[in-house]
Parts: sequence; structure tokens; C-alpha cells
Amino acid sequence: MEKEVQSSDGSEFNSKWLDAHYDPMANIHTFSACLALADLHGDGEYKLVVGDLGPNGRQPRLKVLKGPSVLTESPLPSLPSAATAFLMDPHEPRTPALALASGPCVYVYKNLRPYFKFSLPPLPSNPLEQDLWNQAKEDRIDPLTLKEMLEGIREKAEVPLSVQSLR
Repeated sequence: MEKEVQSSDGSEFNSKWLDAHYDPMANIHTFSACLALADLHGDGEYKLVVGDLGPNGRQPRLKVLKGPSVLTESPLPSLPSAATAFLMDPHEPRTPALALASGPCVYVYKNLRPYFKFSLPPLPSNPLEQDLWNQAKEDRIDPLTLKEMLEGIREKAEVPLSVQSLR
């Protein structure tokens, strides 16, 4: 049976889904892969872990929310791309660890404290991209031209752009 629900804009519609929480002012910018729901302390209380992209030049952050409240925030060195909770110890108490992929590293947190850092080997850089950044450093091209040229490289390059260029 479908239920009549009021949407966030005030209009009513028939839907099988309910908005459990909708807050456009929460200031969270992320992708679904950067979300994890986990019992981080093994106390039966699940928290939402968010790899926040940090829009508008702000630093990316790891946020932990309980309901609509932010419990903790930690800065991340680069853009997050995925988050997951997993059990790494077979012994009691079975407290989940959190793995967060950010830039070229996978960070593992246990009890929300840094535990391991796995660094991936660097990818070969795109020489065209590197040349554009060198020109920008020497003020030979303006930022708008740099952006347009990087977008052109991204569309047809076999070598992916660096995190700096994608940002």
C-alpha cells in the first residue's frame, strides 16, 4: 500500500519511500560511496560516517554523525572516494574499523583514531597536464584557460588527470 507523503518542498505525492532526514543546510557534500553506517564503538549505536568533499575550496573532512548532529570532524589530506566499515579482529569485543580511501591512500581508523595508512604507488602523470600547470605557475596562462584545457585533456586522455587537476 502506497502512503501519501509530503515532500521537502511541501507538495504531497504518493511514494513507497519516506524522507528519513532531509536537511539542505546540513552542509554535507559527498557521494554515496563515501557514506558508511557503522557501530564504531561496539556499543550498539550506529553512526553515519561521511567523507565530505569540502566544496568551494574548503578542506575535505571525515564527519561522524549521530542523527542530525555532527559528533566529530577530522580533516582529510585529499578528496575522499570511498568509505566502509569492517571487522578486522576475530576476538571480542568485535569493534569495527573504518577504511576511508582518500587520494592515493587508504586510511584505516579504529575507535575513530588513525590506525593504518596504506599508500598506493603513484600513477604516471600526464605530460600535457604537467606542462599546463607549469605554464600556470609561470603566469603564461590564466586560470580560466587552464580549466578549459584541463577539461579537454580529461575528455580525451588515456592517462587520468591528477586529483589536483580534477579538483
